Amino acid sequence: MQLCDMTISLQWPNTQFKISVADAKQFPETHLPQIAVAGHSNVGKSSLLNTLFARKGLVKTSKNPGCTRLLNVFEVDAQLMVVDLPGYGYARAPKAEKYKWAQLIEGYLKSPKVAQLVLVLLDFRHGPKDSDLQMIEWLNEAGIRWYPVATKADKLEGNAKRKRVKEMFDALGITPILTSSLNNVGVEELRNIIIQEVFTAHD
Repeated sequence: MQLCDMTISLQWPNTQFKISVADAKQFPETHLPQIAVAGHSNVGKSSLLNTLFARKGLVKTSKNPGCTRLLNVFEVDAQLMVVDLPGYGYARAPKAEKYKWAQLIEGYLKSPKVAQLVLVLLDFRHGPKDSDLQMIEWLNEAGIRWYPVATKADKLEGNAKRKRVKEMFDALGITPILTSSLNNVGVEELRNIIIQEVFTAHD
């Protein structure tokens, strides 16, 4: 992995909501690089995005899973597009609704506007679910770069925390960034990874 180009600087609080779309074909034309954020329903995606953007309340949060049903698009400092994908794996959602979400996610990721990087959010309390591993397998087969981000990392400590990190490394082949929206753990590291992965050329 190449070192980050430190000439790139993003003012994260200068993030604006751009649009919500129900079809990947409605995605706005842009010359900006893109990242997408994926994760199981109720993984804490909206909370982490608010923390990443340093904009409390910009992304709507809910304790009820399955609330993100559209592609929600944000623009960071007029330099980067961040696409919030619908959560996957919500067992109680109707089959037709789950199919619609899956089609929306796949339609975006397979489109010419494909993200340079997908952040795959994983609940640190439970480790990767089958649906997470399926998403990662799909990304690998599609040739799309991804990076694992563990949410709610403040929920485990000591031996339990070390054990979970090892389990996640064994399952993913890479150690995820440990983050917490509650105390901002890992947020700056995540920002640096995004800059490194998106704005640094890859062979």
